Amino acid sequence: MDLQIAINIETSKFYAIIEYLQKSSWKLVCEYSHLAFDKGVDFDFYQFKKDQEEILFAWSNWFEGEIKSSPQILENLSKEFDFKLNFGEAEYLNNDNIIEEMKSVLSFH
Repeated sequence: MDLQIAINIETSKFYAIIEYLQKSSWKLVCEYSHLAFDKGVDFDFYQFKKDQEEILFAWSNWFEGEIKSSPQILENLSKEFDFKLNFGEAEYLNNDNIIEEMKSVLSFH
């Protein structure tokens, strides 16, 4: 599956999408631990799955939000939450091993 990474997602839109997915049929697989002192202050991370689809989210106070998923899901989210898709060099989600490398600071559901 071809995945893309949208960058510079405004913080309010980023968290609105997270909230929406948590209330919908998407399953929250893991997230940056609530025990991390900087969760939502300096950094945040989420992984959602539904059927064969996956969405990864990373956020920092320096670079705003990044969303990695299929082009169709990104397009749907941009329309639903009224934001422009920007693509470029991602700070976090270009790392294909991010979950493995972060597993000590993630909470798995």
